[in-house]
Amino acid sequence: MLDREDLILKVALLYYENEETQSDIAKKLNISRPTVASLLHEAKKNGIVKITIQHNELHLVKLQEKLTEKYDLKNVKIAAKGQKNMKTAAGKLCADLIEPLLKNITKLGIGWGTTLYEYVEQANLLKLNHLKITPLIGGIGLSEVRFHSNHLAFVLSEKYNCDVSYFYAPAIADTVEVKETLLRTELIKEIIDEGKNVEFALLGVSNPIHSSTYKKLKYISKTEAELLKNEHAIGDIGSTIFTADGTPLRKGFSQRLLGIELKDIKKIPRVAIVATGKEKTESVQTLLNMNVITDLIIDEEIAELL
Repeated sequence: MLDREDLILKVALLYYENEETQSDIAKKLNISRPTVASLLHEAKKNGIVKITIQHNELHLVKLQEKLTEKYDLKNVKIAAKGQKNMKTAAGKLCADLIEPLLKNITKLGIGWGTTLYEYVEQANLLKLNHLKITPLIGGIGLSEVRFHSNHLAFVLSEKYNCDVSYFYAPAIADTVEVKETLLRTELIKEIIDEGKNVEFALLGVSNPIHSSTYKKLKYISKTEAELLKNEHAIGDIGSTIFTADGTPLRKGFSQRLLGIELKDIKKIPRVAIVATGKEKTESVQTLLNMNVITDLIIDEEIAELL
């Protein structure tokens, strides 16, 4: 008769090494099946058997769980390091996150930028007749039109077979006076009000000095970039450029932006942020601290820094 320690070891070897069923082990050792289950539990409890999960996605899953709990988020998706195109990877994750939710959403707001462009490119063909897509920032421009909110909203509405609105103004007005004139028109008032009332907003976030759509589209001059630096700007979302404590800037370039503001974004029930590049970490961190974000799509570098 085997003593208990030997019996535990024997059962563990038969189950984990020989891959025999608990029923077969019970018959072989002339013991009950519940006893086999109890011995296997004891083997793990006493450290005789140690189970480790080996998978290249394990680190990401743990990071997602930590961030979800730390910031009380609904969803976190992380693009792994080493991707050939990190923005493409983040765009795919964005589609994976939002598309299962769309059957219960009637008003979707979308921002602009290179990563959201990748999401729209990889969006699936769906029939969502109940859905309406609304641009959340000015959507008219002469350069890199594919990144502008109107274009993204249009292409997405074609893929989702749904309704769409348009923001008939530039993302940034030439002057403060032009912006004020546009804001007084019913057309612009209506689209901004529509944006404030979406159920789910999907927005990019960036560092306006080092990496942003404004910079990519050459909307920021060297002088304006220097002003933003002197004002300690660390992030932009919608039509708001903000500092590390979340304070919106009210000088220079930031006065001419057209679109939904941070104070209104805070009131939207669900806000998903898409960001890649470690220079955007501080921007994301500030928005997390302000409880603006409910869903987060980022790369592994940002995730580790958060």
